[in-house]
Amino acid sequence: MKQEMPRIPNTNRKLLKKGSKLILSAATFGVVAAGSFQGVNYVIDNYNKENTTVQNTNVVKTSSSTTSNVSKVAQNCMPSIVAITNVSVSDVQNYFSMYGNNSRSNPFTQQESTSVGSGVIINNKNGEIDILTNYHVIENAKTLTCTLVDNSNVEATVKGVDKDRDLAVISIKTKDLSESTLKAIAVATIGDSDKLQVGEQVVAIGNALGYGQSVTTGIVSATNRSVSTSSDTDTSKSYIQTDAAINPGNSGGALLNMSGELIGINSAKLSDTDVEGMGYAIAISDVKDSINTMLQGKDVSTSSNTPSSSYYQQNNEDDENDSTFPFDFWN
Repeated sequence: MKQEMPRIPNTNRKLLKKGSKLILSAATFGVVAAGSFQGVNYVIDNYNKENTTVQNTNVVKTSSSTTSNVSKVAQNCMPSIVAITNVSVSDVQNYFSMYGNNSRSNPFTQQESTSVGSGVIINNKNGEIDILTNYHVIENAKTLTCTLVDNSNVEATVKGVDKDRDLAVISIKTKDLSESTLKAIAVATIGDSDKLQVGEQVVAIGNALGYGQSVTTGIVSATNRSVSTSSDTDTSKSYIQTDAAINPGNSGGALLNMSGELIGINSAKLSDTDVEGMGYAIAISDVKDSINTMLQGKDVSTSSNTPSSSYYQQNNEDDENDSTFPFDFWN
């Protein structure tokens, strides 16, 4: 695939501990022990009833440690992430056609290639499961295959695209999935990327290098980051910048906040020998209208989706937020 430059507990119940100690003599041990036994049973029975009621109405965190939180986000969100394999056919130069008796033949020949990317399940309705990904992940696809959390494979079809924002929605049929697979997968919870703060921890999940789903973590390095690209239209887009590792195959995968909510679609990484830890994700709140249009089975018009001049002015007033380094868009 060509490279381009553009971008959701169970807790153990704790027994009630008495604060005072009972001092028992040998002569009264039997009486006191019997009374204590009944008393403790009464207290524990009532405590368990009260504790059960609290667990049904409150979310209890198992730990406040960073490692445990990232692990919990990964555990809850992995079922909504898919790996995508794109088998495409492209025209390549046939150099032998330039010589001898072949000089008048077709100068191009078709060549099949395979690339990998990621996607996020965002909808399950009317017998279809819809997956959000990057357009460049599914571009020129002859066949698209999704690998789900239980390693089952299913063929997908393109439902709608937004080339301008490098987004696409593809769909798989629920009838093509086993009952166990349907129980294993999940729909991602959409968050609000407008509420992101610089320095906030995030988690990225995607099919890095096609090895299968992997998890990386980092922080939000910047929001509303405008980058200049060298794509066909050479337009500027606004991204979430993160230092969570984003590698080939991560494209179309999820950027999540610590509540496990989808707040970005990983799309690009700054490519330069002098820099590292500069990945970029499409802010989910910026493209909700586009996503809704694609979910209806429609393509998003480039003209109607092009930001206004005031958008560019607002996002480029601060030169510090304008990056013109080379970017890589990967499948």
